[in-house]
Amino acid sequence: MVLKGEKGLSRKFKAGTLAAVAVAMALSGCSGNGGSAESPAPGAASAAATAASSQPVEIKWMQYPAIFEKDSYGVKYMEEKFNVKLTHYSVSWEEAVQKQQLQLATNDVPDVLFVNDPANLFKYVSQGLIAEVKLEDIAKYMPRYKKKMDEYAPQAWAYSNYQGKNYGFPTFYWSGRFNAKTIWRADLLEKAGVAKIPETIDEYTTAFEALKKIGVYGISTNGKSYSSAFHTIFGAYGVMPMQWMLKDGKVVNGAVQPEARAALEKLAQWYKAGYIEPDFATGADLGAKFIAGKYALFDSGNPSMLDEANPNSSYSSIKKLTPDGKLAVAPLPKGPEGKSGGWAWGGGGQIWAFGKQVEKDPAKMAKVMQIIEQIANDEQTFIDLSLGVQGKHWDYNDPALKNEGGIKTLDPYKDKAKKQAEGMSESFGVTLWSAQVNPDLFEKYTKKDTIELMKLYNAPLVDLFGKSDVLPSAGKYYADLQKLKVETYARIVMGEQPITYFDSFVKKWEEIGGGILEQEANEFYKNIGKK
Repeated sequence: MVLKGEKGLSRKFKAGTLAAVAVAMALSGCSGNGGSAESPAPGAASAAATAASSQPVEIKWMQYPAIFEKDSYGVKYMEEKFNVKLTHYSVSWEEAVQKQQLQLATNDVPDVLFVNDPANLFKYVSQGLIAEVKLEDIAKYMPRYKKKMDEYAPQAWAYSNYQGKNYGFPTFYWSGRFNAKTIWRADLLEKAGVAKIPETIDEYTTAFEALKKIGVYGISTNGKSYSSAFHTIFGAYGVMPMQWMLKDGKVVNGAVQPEARAALEKLAQWYKAGYIEPDFATGADLGAKFIAGKYALFDSGNPSMLDEANPNSSYSSIKKLTPDGKLAVAPLPKGPEGKSGGWAWGGGGQIWAFGKQVEKDPAKMAKVMQIIEQIANDEQTFIDLSLGVQGKHWDYNDPALKNEGGIKTLDPYKDKAKKQAEGMSESFGVTLWSAQVNPDLFEKYTKKDTIELMKLYNAPLVDLFGKSDVLPSAGKYYADLQKLKVETYARIVMGEQPITYFDSFVKKWEEIGGGILEQEANEFYKNIGKK
């Protein structure tokens, strides 16, 4: 049973809630009628329509990370629809950054590349590997895309701006407006005698002590993540480590603030008391341990975990092991001053960029922009590259209800690896060739109840600039600062260093680039951040 943690457990343990949440989880189906979100914009003719009389354009395309096959459905679709010949790069998300850097180090630079963060883009630009992309050309060849980005996440244009010039364009990130969900194993709370979903840091402590008595840890997290590790606990103290924030009229980084120190002190107390799962620092088997009931609170959840219809969801997996298993979606915890919040990225995502050589081939650059313009805005193209073929890759849950009944992925493509192998993303709303689509189109194909669930208990803390590594020198310093933060925080929480070690951390942070980035952040905010 999936619950909303708001007014305690006893009433919400009753039957009936599951069905309502399951409905909320189902994505609305696709019409499959070939219509588009709006009619083609003037001056932005489809690349497919203009290429019929020409030879295929050869494009080396380092797409959104995924492992797929050379002659996969997605590759063939792209080549046939847009009259291109692709050299693509099959790579997992986990190794994408490293392999991209190795690829560029050989001077075999892709024509198109998906860059995960501004810091990496700026590094590539400084090495002379990336082409300048004029904003007026983006407006010409991607009018709907640019107009929507200007409305939806205008700060995201800073992600591709380096020393006053533009080097690509950001992607949409619809779900970036929402923090991750706090999800409790409500059955474990019930077993421990906890009669109310905890809502404050003090109530967390009480619940964790009760859980310890039945042999269950209170919480775990991905300790290798610079962003998500214990993010809701830091949010309860009014700070988000690694995010830039405005404090007393000055831009500072949350990682070195006294509020972060206070949160670390509480976490160290919890770890010493045996409330935190010991392997949190590695993030190993985080989902599997939650399913197995090793710990009770997962603070980086998402709605798909609750999907009753998906046999691979966390909920379904828990029910297989524990038939009376229950999940509760809960409010983010409130801290000593009543604050709460979780990490969120905002509406702008990663960046599409072009290899330096494409500056000499403006026709190729224009074609790629037209292709992404169509993938991101045209309904049928989006359906084809994210859902696939109806009857083969997907179908309606209820043919009579169509969209209203939601959609289902068909076997064998319920296996994410097999769907990726087909050249499609395993995530609805994302294609390998354009990342997330126009938010209007995404919402059109997302059931209303699902959107409402995304908004439930939403208390996002977003970096002042959207992405923390947007500053000019981020490519030089940010990776080292991330590493320092992750290692230091873990050592303090695990008791390897006392809380007073935080002061040494702050000093080292400033010495290895944090001080320089803070100066840049204040200048950036003065000149760009307010625009």
